Amino acid sequence: MQEFSDKNALHCYEVDVAVVGSGSGGLSAAIAAARQGASVLLLEKNGYLGGMTASGLPYLGYLDVKKRPVVGGFALEFVEELKKAGAALGVRYCPKHLSVVATNPDRVKGVAAELCAKNGVKYLLHSYLIGAEVENGKIVRATFDCAGTRFVVSAKVFIDATGDGVLAALAGAKVEKGTAGVDLQPASVIYTIGGVDKKAFFTFLKEHPEHLSCYSLDYLQSSPDFAFVTLDNLWKQLHPLGKWPMKGIWAMILMNRFNDSEVALNGPRIPATDATDPESITFAEVEGMRQAEAFVETLREYVGGFENAFLSHVNDTIGVRESRRVVGEKTLTIDDVVTGKMEEDSVALGSYPVDIHSSKDHTSTFQHVENPYGIPYLCTVSASLSNLMMSGRCVSCDRLAFGSIRVMGTCFALGEAVGVGAALAVKNGVAPKAVSVSKIREILLKNGAILSV
Repeated sequence: MQEFSDKNALHCYEVDVAVVGSGSGGLSAAIAAARQGASVLLLEKNGYLGGMTASGLPYLGYLDVKKRPVVGGFALEFVEELKKAGAALGVRYCPKHLSVVATNPDRVKGVAAELCAKNGVKYLLHSYLIGAEVENGKIVRATFDCAGTRFVVSAKVFIDATGDGVLAALAGAKVEKGTAGVDLQPASVIYTIGGVDKKAFFTFLKEHPEHLSCYSLDYLQSSPDFAFVTLDNLWKQLHPLGKWPMKGIWAMILMNRFNDSEVALNGPRIPATDATDPESITFAEVEGMRQAEAFVETLREYVGGFENAFLSHVNDTIGVRESRRVVGEKTLTIDDVVTGKMEEDSVALGSYPVDIHSSKDHTSTFQHVENPYGIPYLCTVSASLSNLMMSGRCVSCDRLAFGSIRVMGTCFALGEAVGVGAALAVKNGVAPKAVSVSKIREILLKNGAILSV
């Protein structure tokens, strides 16, 4: 990486590949590009690497409905590194979500940093993207701010892994959002509850089996990394009375923690949150916190094992399901997903159910796909700007396909392909869309990726 001078910026950097956002799609893309010999700068707005991988949400999308592995390569390597660090137990089957990878979120941050250092990825934290310069259909520079210090990044290839398509939007690339800019899936607050007596909770479930849903008590007791959708029957009891405080969700999504007294919850859901609107996202953060605190009181009153529960931690940022999708050279459609379309231009597989939460109320759609589908490489290449690629949940797909592709296991797998494609573009002196997909697939397969079942 080279530094160059700019009279309007204190620091200026020039690299082969700049990756904006260090979540599952960004982290994997940065490391994959560096492993192919590219100089890489990874830029993150938070004070740690990992994005939502460090939120405590379980990673989904590793197994299909037939329990077959559908992602490998870096997606699995990262889980193995977490296992070595005592921060995960591995990929486990789940009756509802097909697979889960539970983590120690704080340790995820350290493992992500260690992997970047090991692979020669330079990263900058507290770096807010504020502008992008475009010349002749290419991004030439992106401007960042760190506590009032401006710096500029120049790169041959830029990868938007912000989740919200921030770089694409600032650079004027064509983007889509929800349905005609509205109808966005809700955001969710992820928070941890302490003071939980888990043995007493299991006793409560044994005495009230109506709360087990599609799970068995044996499964839960033998799975310290469970993610458990429950208490829908309590919702039916309390909601008509106005005593269910989480307005956008009809059940408790409970995620176990690796200790005797903590669990985490994915909820409340704040319908129609627009992460690109400061008023909307502010309301979601504040209202979500209020509902989280109120729900802990509900659990203390109605659920065994939670009598002494308390709110012990709220994730740094709300979990955004949906915002911008960048229009690519190719677009994954819902027909591709449900028919299991898998062609030779696929660089990752998806298999998670089409999971779409209503923007208006507590309802949701959860449709399993019978077979994995392939995600074409050109879904990661912007149709507007020749050196812009996308990774994570802002890749090119229609809104219904997005309901399946957005989970972290899939984003890890796709990010690795994006990083390889970006590095090959630099190495061969071509635009990302001109890179040989067969060469990308060859490298991915050599690294343990799964491209067929």
